[in-house]
Amino acid sequence: MLWVALTLLAAALQATRNALSRQLVGQVSPALTAWSRFAFNLPFSAALALGLALVHGAPQLSAAFFAWAAVGALTQLLANVALVAAFQVSSFSQSVALHKLETVFGAAVGLALFGEVPTALGWAGILLSTFGVLLMNLARPDADGIGWRRMFVLDRGSIYALSCAALFAFTSFFFKQAIEHLVAVNPGLAGGRFQPAAHTVFHVAWMQVALATPAVAWMRPGELRRTASLWRTMLGIGVTGFLGSLCWFWAFGLTLVAYVRAVGQLEAPISIAISALWFRERGLTRQLPAILAIVVGVVVLACAGGAYAYTHFIELAKVKELRSVREEEVKAKEIQRDR
Repeated sequence: MLWVALTLLAAALQATRNALSRQLVGQVSPALTAWSRFAFNLPFSAALALGLALVHGAPQLSAAFFAWAAVGALTQLLANVALVAAFQVSSFSQSVALHKLETVFGAAVGLALFGEVPTALGWAGILLSTFGVLLMNLARPDADGIGWRRMFVLDRGSIYALSCAALFAFTSFFFKQAIEHLVAVNPGLAGGRFQPAAHTVFHVAWMQVALATPAVAWMRPGELRRTASLWRTMLGIGVTGFLGSLCWFWAFGLTLVAYVRAVGQLEAPISIAISALWFRERGLTRQLPAILAIVVGVVVLACAGGAYAYTHFIELAKVKELRSVREEEVKAKEIQRDR
């Protein structure tokens, strides 16, 4: 299934981007690290959007599209700042694991506000993969001797990571709404959802640069000059951020946001591997049961997503058939009128 492949690729790219972001911890502020993701994303997203516009024509953009994209740009920007702040006071693996609880927040937001209702199998996969993330928190060293309760104990880094999770939960739906409004105004972009995803990534990127640049310049005067010495790392953050966002946005257009974000929790075990191999953080073997729970949850979600895609395909086929029948009826009436 395309959405599963896109989500797995997005998770790997996001884990790599987060690892690159952590390399900047202690060198620059979280705000500048977040800024680098969007500023170095912009040239690539702009080139892709321009290429698509030259080949297929520029899409029409509605006020609703800009509104949803702008709100999503702001919440994603704040979420990135919160995540980098978590990296500064907590381990890389713990911060990533906790911020992946966005899946539970996202499922609740989708159910309450956006009419996304996962199937029973989908809920099982969401809960199982989320339990795996909680197990990762439990695998932390028990320095305070509180046992299983440390699964739910929050330090400052945990609060930052959970704030990031809550912001990302809303962000995903804001971006999906922007994509849906873009498709509604440009029905020709609906097939495959790649083009609306690419155009949305570009417009979100320039909005974030417009928001973040004056904010960083005001909060951290002179820090933007550090870009000259750190541009290689920032370029890596921008490229992985651009490709990851493109995959996330494309997947959002193909299935439920909750399913995409739940499969995306594979980022957590990928990040654990990175933390062990790259940052030399210990404790990988203690995480194996959690990784297994996440993988099984993802498999369950893939099955639920396949069932959703099949049902959605049947519904679209019925709509097209009904539309065709109505068109034939209209033509028949016009022929009878002419006679």
